[in-house]
Amino acid sequence: TEPAATQPAATEPAATTGGSAIEPAAPAHSPDEAWIETARCPSCNECQLINDRMFAYDERKQAYLKDITAGTYRQLVEAAESCQVAIIHPGKPRDPNEPGLQELLERAEPFR
Repeated sequence: TEPAATQPAATEPAATTGGSAIEPAAPAHSPDEAWIETARCPSCNECQLINDRMFAYDERKQAYLKDITAGTYRQLVEAAESCQVAIIHPGKPRDPNEPGLQELLERAEPFR
């Protein structure tokens, strides 16, 4: 028998189809984990206006989570809602006693 085909690693060059590049698959993230698709950030500054201790820009002026503990789940959800390209994923709250948590979980659902 022939060996089973394997999936290409995310670090391999993008495949091409009809002359257009196909992006490699993004690393899998748990829907419970807060994260940002940094490579897609348009540098709009909306997240930093919400909390510049939680969100920062890298050397390419693209946002990343600098310190998840420097803010609230509400701020993560508000940043996700204000993001022009919907690349902020708030995950699940760290503090089970944060006020208004049920409403925040419902608001966060589209960004998980």
